[in-house]
Amino acid sequence: MLKKPKQWGKNLQLHKRFTGREIGVWIISLCMVGGIGYLFYDSWIGSVCLIPFAYFIVHWYMQWWEGKQEQKKRREFKELLYALSANLRAGYSMENAWIVAGDDLQTIYSEGYLLQPEMERVKNQLHLKISLEQAVQEFARRNPLEEIESFAELLSTAKRSGGNLVHMMDKAIGILTEKMEVEQEIQTMLSGKKLEQRIMCGMPIFMLLYLRITNPLYLSGLYHNWVGVLVMTACLVATCIAACWGARLIRIEV
Repeated sequence: MLKKPKQWGKNLQLHKRFTGREIGVWIISLCMVGGIGYLFYDSWIGSVCLIPFAYFIVHWYMQWWEGKQEQKKRREFKELLYALSANLRAGYSMENAWIVAGDDLQTIYSEGYLLQPEMERVKNQLHLKISLEQAVQEFARRNPLEEIESFAELLSTAKRSGGNLVHMMDKAIGILTEKMEVEQEIQTMLSGKKLEQRIMCGMPIFMLLYLRITNPLYLSGLYHNWVGVLVMTACLVATCIAACWGARLIRIEV
């Protein structure tokens, strides 16, 4: 009886490849957690006990980084919609308007942009006689942003329903860009509050560090005894809860 071959490729896909950024974030997170543990407990044992919490710092940072990348993609996609609308008004067909819009983005972002590989991929698919709506739907699946998915659905609906495609797409692009502008204005208004929230979350740690440097005897009663450990643990937990709560309060989605 023949044995089934081992699925080496499938097994290898289970192992995540860490990027240089992720490795650097892990190193910084471990140092931060170790430093906070020693600052709160004056013992390397406390630092070691807090090491597992470095995962949450890495997870938060990666979410923040992905959010920044998504915001950048949204800004680039908004510029793409503006270029598409202008090209449609100039008399281009939808396919040619998309190709020219890619060239316009290349002019705006001379050093490259995040959506550039996707724009080139859609352009190559158009040269291979693949319909624009199919190429844009695949583009939306690879970049699951609400604005891109909405545009893909609108394009598909406009192609099926017929009628004045230029007018329909121009109106739909106007609605999408207005929504994106409102969201960008809200994020701009909240940027100051986000900075204040980060400063307030870091203040307890900076105050404790200041006291440890300037007057270490002032905090000597909180170290190397069970009462002090409980008090410092309560302070650390309260700081983490306040940070998480504050982050949720200023998270507004349109």
